[in-house]
Amino acid sequence: MSQNARLDPFLNTAQPQPARRKAAAAAPRQNRSSLLGRIGVGQKLALTAGIFALPITALLFLAVSGREQDINFIQREQAGVSQIADYQRFQTELASLVDARIQGDAAAATQAQEAATQALTALEQSTGAARLDTTQASVAEMTEQWTQLQASDLGPAGLLLASNYKQFYEDQVLPSLNVLLQESNLRLDSTATSSFAIQAALIRLPEVRARLAALTALATSLEEVKGQRDLVDIIAPQYRDLAVRAGVALDDAFSSIKNAEAQDESLTPTLGAAIRNLEPVRQAIATAANADLLRSVDQRASLGSLRSAAEQTAAAVTLGSEEVNRLLADRLAAQRSAQLLELLGVALLTVLAALLLVAVSRAIINPLSQLARSARSLAQGDFGQTVQVNSQDELGLVAVAFNEASAQLQSNQEKNELERLEATRLQSNISEFLDVTMDIAEGDLTRRGQVTEDVLGNVVDSINLMTAELADVLGDVQRASTSVTGGSQALLATTEQIGLGTQLTAAEAARVAAQVQSVTAAIREVALQAQNSAETARAALKASQQGQEAVTGTLDGMQNIRREVQGVAKRIKGLGDRSLEIQEIVDTISQIARQTNLLALNASIEAAGAGEAGGRFSIVADEVRKLADTSGQATARIATLIKNVQAEIQDVIVSVEDGTREVEQGYRVAGTAGERLREIGALTQQSAQLAETIATSQQAQVQGIEDMGSAVEQIAAVARDSQDSVTQGRAAAEQLQTLAQNLNASLTRFRLPS
Repeated sequence: MSQNARLDPFLNTAQPQPARRKAAAAAPRQNRSSLLGRIGVGQKLALTAGIFALPITALLFLAVSGREQDINFIQREQAGVSQIADYQRFQTELASLVDARIQGDAAAATQAQEAATQALTALEQSTGAARLDTTQASVAEMTEQWTQLQASDLGPAGLLLASNYKQFYEDQVLPSLNVLLQESNLRLDSTATSSFAIQAALIRLPEVRARLAALTALATSLEEVKGQRDLVDIIAPQYRDLAVRAGVALDDAFSSIKNAEAQDESLTPTLGAAIRNLEPVRQAIATAANADLLRSVDQRASLGSLRSAAEQTAAAVTLGSEEVNRLLADRLAAQRSAQLLELLGVALLTVLAALLLVAVSRAIINPLSQLARSARSLAQGDFGQTVQVNSQDELGLVAVAFNEASAQLQSNQEKNELERLEATRLQSNISEFLDVTMDIAEGDLTRRGQVTEDVLGNVVDSINLMTAELADVLGDVQRASTSVTGGSQALLATTEQIGLGTQLTAAEAARVAAQVQSVTAAIREVALQAQNSAETARAALKASQQGQEAVTGTLDGMQNIRREVQGVAKRIKGLGDRSLEIQEIVDTISQIARQTNLLALNASIEAAGAGEAGGRFSIVADEVRKLADTSGQATARIATLIKNVQAEIQDVIVSVEDGTREVEQGYRVAGTAGERLREIGALTQQSAQLAETIATSQQAQVQGIEDMGSAVEQIAAVARDSQDSVTQGRAAAEQLQTLAQNLNASLTRFRLPS
């Protein structure tokens, strides 16, 4: 039996083969499933979605039905509002008919009767078109009563006519209007704004208008029978009762419109303003209610005010119908928008729910289908089957468990195969490693065993590591020996060079010491010259300071001279001014002399005309004239002298001003000289400081040169000592070289990696 056979037990023992799978496993017993067990998961999900959709659909139907009922309610209200105009038209024509009959205007009465009949016919047709059956029946009954009323007797002075029409208003018109309001849901409106607006514009104001029409008819009758006391006593209570009822209805309308404005401010400029404009109507009704007709028929309200009140009320009813119709239209639009939004929301929710159902169905059915296919493949022996895990729910957990079971089965199968192959490789690796260890024992440190991943790999790796470390150590020793040999040779050469260098260093140190002494003497001479320069600079500084003091004194003296010259100039200018004043006095004297001469000439002429009596006076006048001539000549000379003096004064002023300018220029020059002397003093002071610094530095250099001389002498002594040490180092290097050669001879038997 070979060595490999002894080491590998798997080569001697046959491996047991795994038992084959049975062709068909016994099928487990299956219980009879129920109806739900026979349908698929998707069908179960669809059934569940359908069950949950039933109540949601019912609720949706109820919500849409409720919204549709609200829309129908508002549309019926709009139909009722549209009938109000026909009622207003009939009331207008009825009032015109009553007024024309009482006044005896047959043509107007016939025209008004035909118009009223047409209005009733149109009202009956419009209520039928609007499917207001109860209102249509009420209008039909009102038409029948209207026909009977036209055939009745008018009675004396229109009294029966007014009573009959009053009764027609109360028994037919107002009840029919109430039926319309009730059937068209206007009285049933629960919205605050619409309810108050309807109460004011469509309930109370039409009642006010109807009562105003009856009140106008009674007032006309009173005008006709005011001379018949018994008839007045019959009409007066009816008149007062109608006025009180109309006032109550109008007050209710005012109260309702205030409540409507509080709910919706948009009614204030329209319906609110129209009803507030009915204040004159309120006053007319109050006048009618407070009239004491039993005392005087004239206390009743005027026919004009009643007719105007009825017209204003009719206009308010028309505007109120339009505003109520606008409110209802806004509510209808809001209801339709809300219905549309609800339908869109429901549709969106339905689509989202359907998408969610589809997504949930796919999230359940797809993983289940994939898991079923993989389970069938695994049952057929395909252990590589895996299921993709896309969720963290129960299906995800089942998929993870399936993948783990499949991986475990495949791992067990692969593990058995790997164990057999591993045993074969182990035997081969042991044989190869034995050959490597024999070569290493013979000194071949370049051989390495193959490191494997089996149990032998760690042993081989450790021996390879030990061999590599041993080869590295021997290599390091060999390289160190070679390095020591080369180093000892280099050391011998170096010690020889060091010996020559120490000899040269000692000689150079002696020469440098001599040069240091020469440099020391020269630097001392330079220090002496620097000291003398410092003394000279200090003397120059002192001289510049004295020059500055002299210039300062000169500037002070020139300043005094400038002040004196300026004073002289001012006094000379004052003298010129005085000479000008003297010139003015001289001119005055000259003028006086000319006047005196002229007076003397006139006096001489007068004296000559007087004859002998004026002879003496003529002599005096001649003397005065001569004196005046003399004074004029003297003033002329004085004027000439003054002009000469002024000219000389002007020359002096010019000379003084020139002197002043010269003094100013000299002052500036002296100031400039002082500045230059100060600059020279500053420079001299800096020179002195620099000279002192140079002297101090020279002294420091002398000390440094002396220290350097001492150091050079020490270097020479160290060089002599180094020469002795170099001799000893040469002997040690020769001994080290011998030991390295012996070590290299011992390492030649080992084969090391390159």
